[in-house]
Amino acid sequence: MKPSKLSLLVLVLVSSASFLSIFPSTAYAQAFSRLEAGQQTVTVETGLQAAVVTSVGYAAGLRVPAIHRTVMPFAQATLLPAHADLGDYGARGGAQVSLLDLGWLDISTQLAVEVEGTDNVTHRATALRSDVVLLIGHYARAWFVAGEGGFDRAWLTYIKNSDWYRSNVYAGARDGWYGGTAGTLHGGAKAGFRLGSVEVVARAGVNKTETLTDLALPFYAMVGANYRF
Repeated sequence: MKPSKLSLLVLVLVSSASFLSIFPSTAYAQAFSRLEAGQQTVTVETGLQAAVVTSVGYAAGLRVPAIHRTVMPFAQATLLPAHADLGDYGARGGAQVSLLDLGWLDISTQLAVEVEGTDNVTHRATALRSDVVLLIGHYARAWFVAGEGGFDRAWLTYIKNSDWYRSNVYAGARDGWYGGTAGTLHGGAKAGFRLGSVEVVARAGVNKTETLTDLALPFYAMVGANYRF
């Protein structure tokens, strides 16, 4: 039995929106508080962030004498565990650095560049994004608490339409690069505590589009842990 025009329309709308809704941003602020010079950490994090996602990462603390700061470069990979294949993924790299230390209060920033992709019945898409986060918090020896807010945007997206899409929906669909496909504002809080070399971190907050409208999932809630060495 052939699908109805209505069912085809619903499928197209859902799958075409999947790239924007599954990965409006996969990581935001990392699952660690901050690192001292010479420290390294491996991280794992899972929870709701536009979908159920799991991330693994690595970070290090590097002292940069020229700016009298410890820079924390990091790398992170994200997958949707509900999917059996690797069609939906995210990979990012960036750095975190303290901008201003006011004693009890620390102001830091985090900048990352990202490559994210999705593969479904209508198309395969790959996006190039950036994410900037501002963190304001207190970092004690055994615990920390901080507010986080930032902006994530997909600057370029390559879309390759499937044969099914051309046969059943639109024969003239063109593959290619598209600019400015999605932007997300996010804000919330993160907190954690340390037990020896292990730090447990929880993050939660809200997501909005750059035009301040709600996303399909208007909040995020993540839990994670990192091991320092």
